[in-house]
Amino acid sequence: MFKDANHRSPWRRVALFGLRYGWIVLLLLGILWFPFDWLSEVWPAFGVPFRQVFHNAHDHFIGHTIFFFIIGMLILYVISALRRQLHWYILGLIMAALVQETIQAFFRGRLPTFTDFNAFQGDALGGLGAWIVWFVLGCVLTAMKNQAVKT
Repeated sequence: MFKDANHRSPWRRVALFGLRYGWIVLLLLGILWFPFDWLSEVWPAFGVPFRQVFHNAHDHFIGHTIFFFIIGMLILYVISALRRQLHWYILGLIMAALVQETIQAFFRGRLPTFTDFNAFQGDALGGLGAWIVWFVLGCVLTAMKNQAVKT
């Protein structure tokens, strides 16, 4: 995994890994955690189309699902080791959802209550959907590779 790092220095490997992939992950999490609801209130030009797309609870659920699916697909592309370690991916998904709801609550001027189960369900469905897509894709590619070796 870390072919260009000194194998005797694990801290160097971790630092190189963080420098190589950390900025991409932080960028994706920054997009995920950005308070779009707050932006829709302070910038009316953004608020009008935002409210047209997310005007009820069902649309809010769909929005969370799609958003977490896209970010999950990109995170799993960047950090491919998470595709093989579902428990770490789920832990990260839970943390990302909790932080996202906390940031949204703070920008609304409230304390986080974590009672928006509609949003959490969308987060979980989108995030796990991304992992399932990568899992199925990996299985298909492995089967195709094995089939090619047999012929």
